[in-house]
Amino acid sequence: MSNNIAATKTYKELRNLEVREANGYFQKFSEFLTKTEASLSFTGYGTGIDKYKMYKMIELADAIDHLIKLLTENQVNGKKIMVIGNGGSAAIAAHTLEDYANIGGFKTSDFMSPALLTCMANDYGYENVFAKPIEMFAEAGDMLFAISSSGKSPNIVKAAEVAMARGCIVVTVSGVDAQNLLRKMGKLNFYTPSTHYGFVELAHQTLIHCILDLFVRNKIYEEERQLLG
Repeated sequence: MSNNIAATKTYKELRNLEVREANGYFQKFSEFLTKTEASLSFTGYGTGIDKYKMYKMIELADAIDHLIKLLTENQVNGKKIMVIGNGGSAAIAAHTLEDYANIGGFKTSDFMSPALLTCMANDYGYENVFAKPIEMFAEAGDMLFAISSSGKSPNIVKAAEVAMARGCIVVTVSGVDAQNLLRKMGKLNFYTPSTHYGFVELAHQTLIHCILDLFVRNKIYEEERQLLG
């Protein structure tokens, strides 16, 4: 067995899923992707985690449609989008910021530059590397995508708390543990029910790209419809 902890964990996950070759990998990933769950908060925003445990499960397609409407309002109102994550989720977050700015035309704020991250970690502790910039720069109506495969990273959870207190629209994207804290904190919550981090990260990237692609499709379709009368 490899002495690389991450490699060993990946091997065990794939062994438990009985994945031995590419077709099996793609099939299992597709299953987890289509099983991604969505929930909608109906409590409003304020301080304190306990207030955000009231939510209802909704169809994934309906959640995506609802989020596209929120994104449309965000853009019309000149608000910005923030996206945060650690490790693989940080890579997804960076990709999201680039695409939502370039393809979607959104205002975005990047809190993951090495200089800013190390500054925040040095001055306020790693658990505050995202919470502190959000506290300083977020405005009511801004949107935060909080991405965490485990749903329990302290710096992501704390950032979501601060964003809610600032009146931001929080969208959480998590996986692994169905009872993870982050899953119950957002206005909209997406959860991929897999314990294999690779599948969770792939599902998150696919989901976020799907949302952007459909947003752009709907926006241009409406512009063309109005132009043609």
